[in-house]
Amino acid sequence: MSSARDLVILGAGGMGQEVADIVRAAASDGTRWRLIGFIDDDSALHGLEVLGLPVLGDHRWLSGHRAALAIGVGAPAARRRAWTAAQSAGAVEAPALVHPAAYVGLGVELGEGTLVGAHAAMTADVVVGRFGIVNVGATVSHNARLSDFATVAPGAHLAGHVHLGEGADVGIGASVTQGNTIGAWAIVGAGTVVIGDVEADTTVVGCPARVVDRRPPGWQG
Repeated sequence: MSSARDLVILGAGGMGQEVADIVRAAASDGTRWRLIGFIDDDSALHGLEVLGLPVLGDHRWLSGHRAALAIGVGAPAARRRAWTAAQSAGAVEAPALVHPAAYVGLGVELGEGTLVGAHAAMTADVVVGRFGIVNVGATVSHNARLSDFATVAPGAHLAGHVHLGEGADVGIGASVTQGNTIGAWAIVGAGTVVIGDVEADTTVVGCPARVVDRRPPGWQG
């Protein structure tokens, strides 16, 4: 008899669908999670199907059901807000989910709610905080530290000893060289090459990276 437990995904958009792919792929390896559908605060989606799975309601659905939760929201600040809303409705369990085609090396630690996409690779002594994302084809090298809600987008690369602050967002195809720190809630634009530290609450783009925006602390709400 299967011992798989029910799991729902908060967010039926693109990132939520990526999460569904992770869960379904892992099911072939005997995962203990059974994906039963999505929840989404867009009422227009309620009662519809996404990837053959029902959209069951909004985050308040959690208050009357016992199911584990995955946060299928890409933007770090929005992901943090989604988890706060889910907790208010009674969510208590958010497992780390890893696609079976990902590589997770020696000494890697994944915080609750972390998502690891297909063909992502983390080598040795990598620590990812709560609700991090290491997306499709991203690489994270030795001794890297990713704080809560940090995101490494598809095809982005972090060299060894890189530190991402809370909510830092490294865009698709970007690269961060050895030993650099990306500050809390900073944004590294797509294709950017970072060769030095990036301050908190800034956006950098280009090769090499240059600052194009600065935001006040707490802007992410």
